[in-house]
Amino acid sequence: MGIFGKANKRATQNGATVIAQGTCIIGGISTEGTVHIDGKFEGVILEADVISIGKTGEVIGDIKANNLIVSGLLDGKIDCNEVQILATGKVIGNMKYNELSIEEDGKFEGQGVRKGSKLKSRYDEIENKLNNIIITPSHQIEHEA
Repeated sequence: MGIFGKANKRATQNGATVIAQGTCIIGGISTEGTVHIDGKFEGVILEADVISIGKTGEVIGDIKANNLIVSGLLDGKIDCNEVQILATGKVIGNMKYNELSIEEDGKFEGQGVRKGSKLKSRYDEIENKLNNIIITPSHQIEHEA
């Protein structure tokens, strides 16, 4: 095939976008390739194959990708198939994922939901029972006095 064959087209589409340390970008990125952030990014990154946030990287925004690797800071909404929070990584926000791994010393603060999970919490049901046991007797004592 010529220079416009499928193999060459795929290689071009899957190039890397790099935000270097000392650079701050506000906006949006839509790519089928890789995004690596060592600087600061505020905004939205959609449809990326891999997003990696280096140790000096800081992202505030919405992320949608196949794979996410965090060594720096990510604050926002995440929708990724695989999420890796490395030892120096910090993630704050809401996350939807298929696979999640957090290395020792990696940090995650927020809510995480596994896509397609069939697990259902019964905590609310039990909490209501406990509240009825704990709250009801004290109210009865007040009314009787």
